[in-house]
Amino acid sequence: VPQPFKVHPDVDLHPIENFGCTICHGGWPMATTLEKSHGPTENWEEAIYHENFLQKSCSLCHGDYIRDQAPVLAQGRETFKKLGCRGCHKVKGIERVKNGPPLKNIGAKVKKDWLYRWLLDPKGTISNAKMPDFKLTDQMAADVTRFLFSRTRSKQNNKEVIGSYERGKKIFRNSECDSCHPIRGRGADDGPDLGKISSKVHSQWLFSWLKNPKSWRSKTQMPTFGFSDQEIRDLVTFLAEEYIDPDLQIKTAEKQIKMIETADVKRGKELISQYGCTGCHEIDGVDDQAETGLELTAISDVHRSKINFGVLKASYKDRTVPNWLYNKMKNPRAVGLDPKMPDFGLSDKEVEAMTTYLLSLTADEVPSYFKLPLGNPPSNYAPQGEFGKILDKYQCFTCHMMMGKGAAHGPDLTTEGSRIQQRWLQKYLKEPFGIRPTAHERMPNFRLSDSEIKSIYSYFRTTFIDDRVEALSETVGEIDFDESMVEAGRKLYFEKYACIACHQINSKGGMIGPDLSRVGDRLRPEWIAYHLRDPKAFVNNSPEPVYNFKENEIKELTAFLVNQKETD
Repeated sequence: VPQPFKVHPDVDLHPIENFGCTICHGGWPMATTLEKSHGPTENWEEAIYHENFLQKSCSLCHGDYIRDQAPVLAQGRETFKKLGCRGCHKVKGIERVKNGPPLKNIGAKVKKDWLYRWLLDPKGTISNAKMPDFKLTDQMAADVTRFLFSRTRSKQNNKEVIGSYERGKKIFRNSECDSCHPIRGRGADDGPDLGKISSKVHSQWLFSWLKNPKSWRSKTQMPTFGFSDQEIRDLVTFLAEEYIDPDLQIKTAEKQIKMIETADVKRGKELISQYGCTGCHEIDGVDDQAETGLELTAISDVHRSKINFGVLKASYKDRTVPNWLYNKMKNPRAVGLDPKMPDFGLSDKEVEAMTTYLLSLTADEVPSYFKLPLGNPPSNYAPQGEFGKILDKYQCFTCHMMMGKGAAHGPDLTTEGSRIQQRWLQKYLKEPFGIRPTAHERMPNFRLSDSEIKSIYSYFRTTFIDDRVEALSETVGEIDFDESMVEAGRKLYFEKYACIACHQINSKGGMIGPDLSRVGDRLRPEWIAYHLRDPKAFVNNSPEPVYNFKENEIKELTAFLVNQKETD
């Protein structure tokens, strides 16, 4: 139904007699004409908000952790964090974190000409670069490069690392590096693009990095793989020969190096201070200037008389805080007086989300009886002991969720102790293999020791358990898995419920769900039984149908599935 006949969404949740309009939409609540109610007017500075920014009000009543009910606001909050905006802009209640790597020994890591090109065009140098474009001139980039190299303390070792290309290629593939790193714009997006890494870093640095990433960056997400020195040499050789910048001309690089060698070190240091590089990086010889940008704690409340649209032409009616914020992120150098903010190259959707989030930063309060917090605060789960050391060493949170903390690239491990069997876990962690026929196995081979695997399983069985599943241990233990019950389960699986349509057993069946050929080796019987009873219990959006099996059918199907084991 077209407007104005369309019913307001969720009107039952926000009755008009209790909430009114301006709490979400903005504008002048006392006006009696359409034009004045939409604002701004001579007596009311706040204009009605564009529909793209309406979710900015949700956090007033529903708190800072609202997510599913306000996806645009949540995206803006995540983008603000991902881009490291807090490094330059103070926001009370949000901890300042340096998002960029320390640059104290940058000369031992990267090649001089590469750093120069990087400063000129980050995204043109690495496709998924998080660093923004500061619009530096050639001379400015040369000055900054020379200063950073002048502060390098470690002696540069440019000796070539020699190994086997073919062995390195195999190690690269088996280590599933593309689970985190894109290659020339294709693949994952958690780590930097490796497509031109040979033109970026010294091979000796790469050897040192692969041997112990934390020696270079203590808070890195890069796991320690446990490669032998020979394996690292092979891997470095493969990367050095395979991933070179195809567009880089030797003469161009030599010309850039020559320019850097005659650059002004003092001017380079001044530029670093001028543009607030210490907001993201630790830089030797440059004091941390803390928040050099505008405080954003209540940026939504700024009076529009205090904002400057710079070279942008805007009418009186359009000179609003939302328009100013939107254009500032869309084209940072066009808005404001003496603008220094870099260009992050944000998409229209990202700019809308960021604007929505910034508009939510206000000193306004609503009465407590209107508040209904939604969403969950960040998890403070921090395991100690041997298991905590293992998580830190292999950076498991980068892919897996545990107790509400981590990422969702891999399965949530919070109830893994009630799910998997020890022998299967031992085999899997020694050499990861695929479970779903159509899904590429992304779990790297970390070369875990037997003692590490034992510690992992022990922690799983004591901490990562589900009481609902464990309660079935006795019941399932009493099931007599005789041939007749297995046969009854087989008929249910293949005939009555046609589970074969989605699952494979011994290469026969569909490829939507996981392969069940050896599910009896992988899953604990009580977990199988509980999953049959409630397939949405652990993965709410699972495509597994809810069949509402009878109790005897659950026992028979469990017997059949438990019987699916590897044959000697």
